[in-house]
Amino acid sequence: MLIAQLSDPHVVAPGTLLYGSIDTGALFAAAIRRIAGLAPEPDLVVVSGDLVNEGSPQEYARVRALLGPLQMPWQVMAGNHDDREQLEAAFPDQGFRNGGLCCAKRTMGDLSLLFLDTTIPGEEGGEIAEAQLAWLDEACDPLRATLLFLHHPPFATGIAGLDAIACRGADRLAEWLAVHCEVRALACGHVHRPMFTSFAGRPCVTAPSIAHQIVCDLSGRPDALAWCREPPGFLLHRWQDGELVSHVLPVDESPANPYD
Repeated sequence: MLIAQLSDPHVVAPGTLLYGSIDTGALFAAAIRRIAGLAPEPDLVVVSGDLVNEGSPQEYARVRALLGPLQMPWQVMAGNHDDREQLEAAFPDQGFRNGGLCCAKRTMGDLSLLFLDTTIPGEEGGEIAEAQLAWLDEACDPLRATLLFLHHPPFATGIAGLDAIACRGADRLAEWLAVHCEVRALACGHVHRPMFTSFAGRPCVTAPSIAHQIVCDLSGRPDALAWCREPPGFLLHRWQDGELVSHVLPVDESPANPYD
């Protein structure tokens, strides 16, 4: 099973540019073309939050149109730039829990996929609170291997500006995971960089953005938060025989050159 994880496209309204210079719509379209051209093709495409930049209906309509060329199933998630009400209205087929968190669950083969909403309306940071834990209790099947997707990573990145808008309640999630061994790994967005660590004894990875990246500033300065034009990319997760391997791929494809 292959799962492509795109993240943080920050799509803006047609005719506008993010920060006056980034054509996020064109970058999203390029990522979709790359995904559509993969062989073998993914079984599922996940967009792990910050689909849009302002949360407007026009932006969500554009995201839906940009996802249109995909022939395989896809799942979108909420990020801190998303608006829950507008997200549910634009994607009524995504299995979100109406009137509450925009969480969803999918079952594929021998694997369960949980998509947890960690957003706090009006804030950039996230949270694992009682509502999130209650949903996890309801959705998690102890008899099935499970991958947990969430927008905000539950660990410190070392980039001070990102850690200022991190996920509160990570200790609650760690305690929950301690009694849920069926959760094999966690995959996140939000940080606009690929990062690899472990959390509560599980592999934990973050996806790069398919738009712009966050500068890897590990100086510890509290104002250390800036964007850059490092190449956009995405994750390709391969699940087979109970093992997960995650690859980082650039959006721009490079020709294959066979060894002589």
